[in-house]
Amino acid sequence: MPLPQKSWFRIADVAKRWSMPLCDIEDYALDEMLQLSVFVVGVPAEAGSWEIGGGGKTAALQDLPVLSGPQPLLRGSLLEIFRDGLAKVRAFRSMPPTTYLHIASGASPVIVRRDDLIVTREERDRFERDHGTASTVSEPVPTDVWYSDDFSRIRLANECYSFGPKQAAVLRLLKAAGETDNPWCDGKRLLDEADAETMRLIDLFKRKPEWRRLVLADGKGRYRLNILFLSPERRRIRLFRRFGFPAAKARSEARGVASNIR
Repeated sequence: MPLPQKSWFRIADVAKRWSMPLCDIEDYALDEMLQLSVFVVGVPAEAGSWEIGGGGKTAALQDLPVLSGPQPLLRGSLLEIFRDGLAKVRAFRSMPPTTYLHIASGASPVIVRRDDLIVTREERDRFERDHGTASTVSEPVPTDVWYSDDFSRIRLANECYSFGPKQAAVLRLLKAAGETDNPWCDGKRLLDEADAETMRLIDLFKRKPEWRRLVLADGKGRYRLNILFLSPERRRIRLFRRFGFPAAKARSEARGVASNIR
């Protein structure tokens, strides 16, 4: 029986996978080429947007989420961790830049040490796609797939999952986009069209970690459905584009660029 895929990794494991020292991982993070995160559980937070007015920038509170799972760290927090060994984190990275995600007023800051730093699966995969760093064999992809018409129920590799109305709505939107030549969807637009009240897709699916096996991210706020859920014809097109000559040439060129940088 195959083990379930991990949704995040220690940075030491990522460094080993990429055959590079930990200091290179840290440098990429400080240069904002690689996003490092920390795993939290039950942290009360405040989310909103920055509004520019005559008196300057003011915070407009929009949500009071409780954070659980990987949270992306700001560059300033990472610098403090690498310099001092730890940081008292009171804010996390939020997209787009006009929004904010702070730990709630009155709540204790999150103490983050070097050993607490992690890389999410989607961020690791994005970095590998962009820079051709993967040196290991790709993980096997399950082929046993079934889903209901409304995407409220899914079976993947003999495991069954259920999704709420708004979660299922997002999956249906991704399915529809996946059957076109433009499969990538903006996360904010998905949430709007699904009438979701959260500001991030990860918050909508925070109690459904298996969503990472269904939805792929490009690290820039866009998402697409796993090709296993596309029609056979579209699946063949995606596989051709991924493994055909143009893709191989692109990966070769990416490896050459990464090699020159190192």
